[in-house]
Amino acid sequence: MKLDGHEQPLVGVNCLSSLNCFITADAKGMVKVWSILDYSCIQTFYVANVNQVTCIRAVPKHRRVICGSRQFKVFQYNKPFMQEYSDDNPITCAKFSSIRFEIYVAGERSIKVWDARTGKPVRVLKNVLDSDITCMELDTHHRKLIVGSHQGEVKVFDILSGVNTLQLDSHDPQEGEISYIGYAGDDHTIITAAWDKVIKIHMDEKHEHGLPPPEKGSKIKNAFNVLRGRTNCHSKDIICGDFGLHLDLIATGGRDNIAKIWDYERVMMVEEIKAHKAEVTLVRFIKPFPLLLTTDINGQLYIWLTKPHP
Repeated sequence: MKLDGHEQPLVGVNCLSSLNCFITADAKGMVKVWSILDYSCIQTFYVANVNQVTCIRAVPKHRRVICGSRQFKVFQYNKPFMQEYSDDNPITCAKFSSIRFEIYVAGERSIKVWDARTGKPVRVLKNVLDSDITCMELDTHHRKLIVGSHQGEVKVFDILSGVNTLQLDSHDPQEGEISYIGYAGDDHTIITAAWDKVIKIHMDEKHEHGLPPPEKGSKIKNAFNVLRGRTNCHSKDIICGDFGLHLDLIATGGRDNIAKIWDYERVMMVEEIKAHKAEVTLVRFIKPFPLLLTTDINGQLYIWLTKPHP
């Protein structure tokens, strides 16, 4: 493997066991930090006001990089590299693939992939979105990873290569943080819900010839890859969701203290649950039964019987 980036002779390479990166420096003072996981360049900076750099040394205990020339230049890391942590950034969500035996951990705008057998990092998908990741979902065969962001972006990535294969119609960039992503099995559709109180059902493929007109009453304008959907599903933000593939039902929970059940085919409300006295923080279908679990921020939990049922 050949890494391009320096145009002058290298004067030092540092790779320490406590770091998940290695550092290179050339004679003209260009210093590069590389990921040891996927060999991508993480950062480039320059040693200013020197004619020639002769050596470099990383001191991880004190989080310093020392560059030597006729004088020493000392740089400090912004963040520590600590092996006991899975990520340098706060973890916002994680998914486990029972098919690939991998764990996908999202922190800020990047995703780290861990081998569930060994507990070691495998690869990193860096800066996959323009804002922080809020939720993720796998497709049926665990070949794709669907990722949603704080600013309403939704993108599909190939799990092995990390290539962005599809960008879906976004939610409101100001008030549309993605709070739920679901995958509808053999229908090959992606369900998204967000703080903008909108539910959308997208096609998991590119359409070069456009889509059919939106269904009557859907209140969603015909947009790229959106099959159907509904606006103003709650009076306040939608903060959680779930899809019951065995029931063809979508459930959402909001800051309005209400949980709602929607028909998947028409995105029509079939049930409204007003038992909670606080924000509904979790809705979950209990497979394979016609049951829905809901809970709120105060810890109140209910299990509801849904349709169809005996």
